[in-house]
Amino acid sequence: MEQLEKLYDCAERHLVDSFDWSAFSHAFSEAFAAEFSLYCTFGDGLNSGADEYKIYATSDTACVTDFFENGFYQIRPMHEEDLAPLEPHRRTDYVSDEQVKELGPFYSFMQKHDVFYLMISPAIMPDGSLLSLVVWRGEKMRDFDDLEKQRLALFLRYIVALIRKQELVAPNIEARLVSFGKKHGLTATETEILGGLLAGQSLREFAASSNRTYATVRSHVKTILSKCHVNSQVGLLREFYSLIER
Repeated sequence: MEQLEKLYDCAERHLVDSFDWSAFSHAFSEAFAAEFSLYCTFGDGLNSGADEYKIYATSDTACVTDFFENGFYQIRPMHEEDLAPLEPHRRTDYVSDEQVKELGPFYSFMQKHDVFYLMISPAIMPDGSLLSLVVWRGEKMRDFDDLEKQRLALFLRYIVALIRKQELVAPNIEARLVSFGKKHGLTATETEILGGLLAGQSLREFAASSNRTYATVRSHVKTILSKCHVNSQVGLLREFYSLIER
């Protein structure tokens, strides 16, 4: 709990009032004992091009700049688009140490910037962009444990709320949500679920808050995607915001 309190404290001191990302970056890196980056990607996720991203904060500018400008996002071992939103994922849960050393140019990039133990937490923002909180440690350090995963999950939700508060999305969102639902023939339940996604909730969070099973919510989402002619939740949110701005 002490580490989590430090994380919340650094956000309170540097983001709530002044939104000083530089000071926050230093405090976060120190509190979590790891390097980190918080960034958004637009279009079709990272595949849209290295110019379509926004870095909110990082403790290692050189590493993140190298990651995007030299195209390493195309060969990274973990793809945010394929990971469960708002849940931290360790590199070691997907790719072994031996496998990562076989990644050629990407492993060379990792060696250059002392990146070895890696954890990613993605979040879909209301405008359909993908927010990613990435933390990493060097090979001589230790991997992230389960408690740190839990802390990062809680903290990402807090950061998402702060960013959404600072960057207000389209006005009259409720009215536009209803209009969008009618346009695509969504039921009241399906429109409600879309509203939950727009609010940044994961499917499991929405299921819990609405007293539905995860399987039921997931089934509804599949129907929503079909009615809106998109293939993913990210695509669904982009469709929503592109249509209401026309």
